[in-house]
Amino acid sequence: MFAIKPSLVVEGKANTHLTHLEELVLTQGNEGYQLARAFLLELLETLKGNSKSRVQTSVKWDGAPAIFAGTNPENGQFFVGTKSIFNKEPKINYTKEDIERNHGHAPGLVDKLKKALDYLPSLGIDKILQGDFMFDDDMLEVTEIDGEPHYRFKPNTIVYAVPVNSKLGQEIGQSKFGIVFHTTYDSLDSGASFGADVSNLNRPPGVWFDDAFFTDDTGTVTLTKGEDATVKSLIEQADAVNNKIDYADLPSDFLNIYINNEIRQGQFLENPEESYEGFIGWYQSRIEKKIDSLKTEKGRMRAFDQGEEKIKQFESKKGDILDLFKVSRLLFEAKNIFINKYNNAVYSTKHFIDDGSGDLIASNPEGYVAVDHIGNGIKFVDRLEFSRANFAMDKGFKKDVNESQILEVFWGGSGYSVRLPLKEWYNKLPKTTKFNKTLYKKLAAGVPITSIILDGNKVKSSLAEAVNWGLNEETQKETIAIYPGRFQPMGRHHFQTYQQIATEHGIDRTFVATSGKTGAKSPLNFEQKKDIMMSHGVPDSQVVQVKNPYYAREVSDQMDPENIEMVYFVGAKDMATNPRFQKTSGTTKEGVDWRVVVAPHVKIDLPGYGEMSGTSLRKALKDASPEEFKATMGWYDEDIQAMLKGALEEMSSMSGGAVALGGRPIDPDDEKNEQLVNEVMNYLLGITVG
Repeated sequence: MFAIKPSLVVEGKANTHLTHLEELVLTQGNEGYQLARAFLLELLETLKGNSKSRVQTSVKWDGAPAIFAGTNPENGQFFVGTKSIFNKEPKINYTKEDIERNHGHAPGLVDKLKKALDYLPSLGIDKILQGDFMFDDDMLEVTEIDGEPHYRFKPNTIVYAVPVNSKLGQEIGQSKFGIVFHTTYDSLDSGASFGADVSNLNRPPGVWFDDAFFTDDTGTVTLTKGEDATVKSLIEQADAVNNKIDYADLPSDFLNIYINNEIRQGQFLENPEESYEGFIGWYQSRIEKKIDSLKTEKGRMRAFDQGEEKIKQFESKKGDILDLFKVSRLLFEAKNIFINKYNNAVYSTKHFIDDGSGDLIASNPEGYVAVDHIGNGIKFVDRLEFSRANFAMDKGFKKDVNESQILEVFWGGSGYSVRLPLKEWYNKLPKTTKFNKTLYKKLAAGVPITSIILDGNKVKSSLAEAVNWGLNEETQKETIAIYPGRFQPMGRHHFQTYQQIATEHGIDRTFVATSGKTGAKSPLNFEQKKDIMMSHGVPDSQVVQVKNPYYAREVSDQMDPENIEMVYFVGAKDMATNPRFQKTSGTTKEGVDWRVVVAPHVKIDLPGYGEMSGTSLRKALKDASPEEFKATMGWYDEDIQAMLKGALEEMSSMSGGAVALGGRPIDPDDEKNEQLVNEVMNYLLGITVG
């Protein structure tokens, strides 16, 4: 009854993105359920002591930042870095000068990377290891817990405490740098392998390190017969419910966001009916906020109609949504049985959480990571303890975040400036109870303080008022992600790029921006493009028609410019070759901050046509059969195929028989249009203050 399907484990691809076990049904549908089921059954074998089990478990340490260290196979040099070592333009640090150049905007990170560069080369790392920074000698404090002295350190959310007189405490007390390694890379181009073998690394004095693998030194982490039966019963119930679910057209992204809202309230799908009603109410509230933010009656009516239509769609899938909630809850309950067992082990470190007011509350470890033999990794975290604590920490740590924020103050017209964290400014300036938001904003934009405050005797007190506002009131701007382009048409590679952006920034804050212009290079109008995007799975509310995709005023005009930053995601090739992107940040004349960044690159091979691109996609679709169309796009719609076929045939006839853009002579009108676009972009990119 509970056999694991061999194809699931053998044919799956390594997944280096960690997700919660119960979220797999939301992110991957039925395939996700089968993967979650397989993990639970394998862990049953693991906790029975079955050596043939193909799942390893590691403790999820709560360190920060993530540090990458090792030898670059391309040149044999040792380096340290962050995730930015995998950028299109990698930020690899071989020297301290590299660290300053690549990360100088973040002084705290610079300090930790420099220490990593000092201490980690002596370990003899021959591959590339990823680890979480845990402490340095500046962070270690000694505090008493239950009358016994402990070393205390807090790298992120959890506060760790280790008895001073224990073996681990003695090791930590003699160390100047601590890190836990958990992931291995063969090269900068290879995928990640969860787990890190540190057994052969050197152990020089002054450096403490460990792997994250779970070891049961107590013999208590085994399931009783009753617990084994409970897990199997929960899986059996989940199987029965999952078999009824039609995963097609489920609003999984919205459901995932709503469930996280429940967790903030200390709940997790205890009652599916109540959760469904809560989901509908939550979505209606989102629509109301969106309507309130719109300026025109036409826009408000359109948003209202779209919201009503979406709720009708939810109602039509109510049964499946209720069953999805039930399955997710059953997986959650089964997972927690394993978490409780792992937590029974006697840890050499104690764990606490700051509740946001400064008080420490005893806690379990952050969680665990279960990894199968091909590299799929799943988070096992008690989301009603630790994840909720993470949400609560946002408020408690707001002041900490603001204190580390950098403010550069310019003096006079010579360009002289002083650049310090707000906390240091506060310590150097006279104390005040006044706030000055306007001055802070002008200083942050680079306006010299001496051109604003003309009385030299008032400069310090005025600056103190500005810093006071920055420490207590300044909030992080909301990122509005824009994925711009012609999309003639949107292909699977475009859609998967959009998915990655939306996953990082939130589906409701990620927009696809495209114009309604048509011509020889652009046969599809806006509505046709939108139909294709929605067939891929982009919500209709997130597709916006704009005059200029790279200046999406149609989006920013609906929002408060002081509270947002527009981030445009463009292809690496465009960033490297198009002069419009020589400048990558600024402020528009409407006062909206913006940045241009490189979009995630998704490579998909199109058999017979090479890597999927706009050109190869059009070639493949022009004469595709329904089966070929579905294989190319990932879905099939007869009307859309007919529409695309007609548009591509028209495009081919206008370009002398060649669909590929490279085979068509340049039309003078196209040159004028390109020139106009560049002029608009040059104007836009040149507008900034300071």
